Amino acid sequence: MLLRNFTDPFAGHGGIYHFSMPHLEKTLLFENDRDYTVGVNYLAIVTLSNPVSLLCYCLMSNHFHLLLAGRLEDCVKFYFTYIDRMSRYLSKTRGLKGVLHKNNVDVQEVTSEKQFRNEVLYILRNPYKARISSPFSYPWSSVDAYFPFPPVNADWERSREMSLRRFRERFMTRNKSDAMDISEGRISNRCFVDYSYVEEHIGDSLDFFDTMRLYDLESVVESQHGIEETVTYSDSELKEKMTMVCRKEFYTDSPVLLSRKDILSLARILARRYGARKKQIARLTGLSQEVLDTLL
Repeated sequence: MLLRNFTDPFAGHGGIYHFSMPHLEKTLLFENDRDYTVGVNYLAIVTLSNPVSLLCYCLMSNHFHLLLAGRLEDCVKFYFTYIDRMSRYLSKTRGLKGVLHKNNVDVQEVTSEKQFRNEVLYILRNPYKARISSPFSYPWSSVDAYFPFPPVNADWERSREMSLRRFRERFMTRNKSDAMDISEGRISNRCFVDYSYVEEHIGDSLDFFDTMRLYDLESVVESQHGIEETVTYSDSELKEKMTMVCRKEFYTDSPVLLSRKDILSLARILARRYGARKKQIARLTGLSQEVLDTLL
């Protein structure tokens, strides 16, 4: 349910909420590893200054999911603060303004153990659903915080060894934590994700891995959220397909160089040959939803 229409079933006493940012239609929120790293670090920094537990998250190229525990007003403040930070980052680095809207967010309360498990695993399965990678190898979610995997990179930098000035400059915050491990510029998930709560309610590691494979989790959770969506190709995969089509059909490497007629032809090809959705085509080609509704 959209935040503006959401009624808190926990009446201000605190609960668990799944915040889902709607898919961006015409641009990408995270384009590269730098964007994703900043996105992860901002989650860590926002967690420092809010009385909220971040239980689970997943950052995708054009949206993200957060599972938060606390009073609704504190969880909303957490989400708004994160949106503010990401908005400033996008404006400064890519000149994007007005991309993120605070109240345009789906919020779902979690009221049972079964639903909690489903929400956690649904969030972590997003890369699998988008056909990007296995949930266990996707680097931009909280998956490696639970039942900890062997560390891939042991070359950690400790925040307590950093000066206050250096910490503030790197992470753009006035708050400093001395309990953070940092590798390749990214703050470790186990420093800010409440993994112990998730482990306690998921079960053991074997149960976690086995349940992650359930094929019907998406339909169960999406029906609760009122979502109906099937992803055929991820944005990055479809961009590769689009480049191949441009080279083969239009003798250019980029859709930016195509005429209006050719860009419409490209949209038809993406839809018919690769099953691309209208929103995805709009996001990658810059065509409006209205044009695609008429065209397709």
